[in-house]
Amino acid sequence: EQLKIDFDKVIKNLKPSKKDIELREKNLNEFIKNGFPNKRVEDWKFSDLNQIISSNIKELKFFNNQTRPDEFDQSTLVNNLDHNKIIFVNGLISKVDFNYEEKSKIEIVDTQETENLNSINSLVFLNNALKFNYVKLIIKENYSLNKPLIIYNITNKKLNSNTINQRIDFILKKNSSLKLINLFDDSSNNNFININYQFKIERDAILKNYIIDHKLNSNIKYFFNNIDLEYNSVAETFVFSTGSKFIKNEINCNLN
Repeated sequence: EQLKIDFDKVIKNLKPSKKDIELREKNLNEFIKNGFPNKRVEDWKFSDLNQIISSNIKELKFFNNQTRPDEFDQSTLVNNLDHNKIIFVNGLISKVDFNYEEKSKIEIVDTQETENLNSINSLVFLNNALKFNYVKLIIKENYSLNKPLIIYNITNKKLNSNTINQRIDFILKKNSSLKLINLFDDSSNNNFININYQFKIERDAILKNYIIDHKLNSNIKYFFNNIDLEYNSVAETFVFSTGSKFIKNEINCNLN
């Protein structure tokens, strides 16, 4: 089966620890058992993802080795706005730049280790099994970023009939704030893009999260946002999408 073949390619490419391999295998088996969500799942009864993918993407692959993370058009970057940036090209990290910030006030961790997330979501299982290195961003207590953070999700024409599994963790410490802009620029078509954001927002912290998907394409996108909110914290999400063939933004909010 293509999924298992591609899983082995991911493991060979990443060379993760034995513990990480075991957790990835556990998540892979859970995804195989559940598959892509279909209309029998309550949250998907009006949008059968399994049917949408099988009807629009032929011979879906789960591993991409046909690209380098520096292969993108520099003109896609926003020039008239001072901002921090994390750039993904075809799901791979190309650049992390926080030059506008006090380095002692933020922490950026680049990791590949898999956490055993408490989830029953098959797409989270898929993400955990197959994601490459992911970023964990920590904003320290009483600090607000001077400039917004733009996460560029860029795909080029080399990506076709493939799956991107991408994850970022955001930890906003007490009385901190973040303005986050997720900007999609797709030159690819017929791919499934599966993004998992884990937010931990501590007391009195503020998150404003914008998703902008503006370029016409036939990709299928799914966002899972798990948000842990502590007392008097704020999280707002705004989705502006006219581009992708299908997009679903799911939010699981835990009030602590």
